Amino acid sequence: MSIIRNGASRSGRVSALSIAAALVALAFVAAPARAQSPSDNSWVAPERAAHRPNVLPSTTDAVKRGQSVFTRECEQCHGKAGHGDGPQAMSLKPRPADLASARVQSQTDGALFWKISEGRGMMPKAALGESDKWAVIDYLRTLAAPK
Repeated sequence: MSIIRNGASRSGRVSALSIAAALVALAFVAAPARAQSPSDNSWVAPERAAHRPNVLPSTTDAVKRGQSVFTRECEQCHGKAGHGDGPQAMSLKPRPADLASARVQSQTDGALFWKISEGRGMMPKAALGESDKWAVIDYLRTLAAPK
């Protein structure tokens, strides 16, 4: 009987040690993931994407088309004026960005194109054609607060 108890005791210690080691490893893996979570406000487009030029001239027609796409695809979360206060915004974590803010408006068209294309957290990847994405960006530029 004592052999079984000693074996069981040793097995219990090994299991406890294995669990502790796994928890420590998990902590090291989770820390970087947490640092890059969707609630992190430092969402930065890659350099190559940030330098991508808007290929759609910002015309009245492009802005109107962008507004139409925005109303259909983005307004529920970002709100009518793009302030992140749409009807669905309160249920989202993190809250949608204020697209009229200086923080968003200071980003390049290429960076915004990348973010619309990639999505993050509750913001899905946009299933829009390239010209619609550029048109939305042209429209977003009209949301900037007057200087």
